[in-house]
Amino acid sequence: MLALQCASKGLSQFQGILGVALRFSSSLADEATFDLQPFKLHKLESGPSTTATLTRDDALTYYKQMQVIRRMETAAGNLYKSKIIRGFCHLYSGQEACCVGMESAIERDDPVITAYRAHGWTYMRGVSLVGVLSELTGRKTGCAQGKGGSMHMYNYNFFGGNGIVGAQVPLGAGIGFALKYQKKPNIVVALYGDGAANQGQLFETYNLAKLWNIPIIFVCENNGYGMGTSVDRAAASTDYYTRGDYVPGIWLPYKSRNSRSKRKKGPHFSTERTYVV
Repeated sequence: MLALQCASKGLSQFQGILGVALRFSSSLADEATFDLQPFKLHKLESGPSTTATLTRDDALTYYKQMQVIRRMETAAGNLYKSKIIRGFCHLYSGQEACCVGMESAIERDDPVITAYRAHGWTYMRGVSLVGVLSELTGRKTGCAQGKGGSMHMYNYNFFGGNGIVGAQVPLGAGIGFALKYQKKPNIVVALYGDGAANQGQLFETYNLAKLWNIPIIFVCENNGYGMGTSVDRAAASTDYYTRGDYVPGIWLPYKSRNSRSKRKKGPHFSTERTYVV
């Protein structure tokens, strides 16, 4: 309860600062246009635009969401050090832009499944701060009634949080196959880390996804290390967006608003450069 009160107090302070900033920025421009770093493409004729326009309201929304996740993870880290959170506690600190950017580009009816670093995604998929922190501390008010812990959190169209390295990728393909079977227009986002990128089950999934044209985006959140081992020491090729061979892919230094799998049937790869702190 003390931790929740501290987190709530920190969020209130942040909202106060944000309110002051809004008053001082009322005379500023309503939008800004940015030049983006070129994308790396694999078996794609063209990628997203290399310019992006961001409105003031969207920028403030994304910034607030990233700040909330960072403060939530800071509180979780302190709870873990205090042994209030038991077992595993895999933080998403440093990777907030990945889930915030992707959630802004997809729809609520698009299913998402991720690995064990799931706190940020859980929040972005609609679970409250109390629901996340209560789950971490094993309380019934958690999103899985305190039985899932750090790695097993769920909500509407959010299928976890999965503890077995790489296991969520074939599950994501199964969800995508169900969407196609039901003739729904949605896509699945299946996320994994660079540490899972060499798993055999991933390559089996790529094959079936392309064979059956499953509407899925395989997203590698490449933070540079798999359990402390550098990607350069673990993989002969770190160009994860090319791993599907016959599956189109794109490398992003950030998340772009791109729903290519909705416009073109079948699976696609995406690699996002990030870093966990």
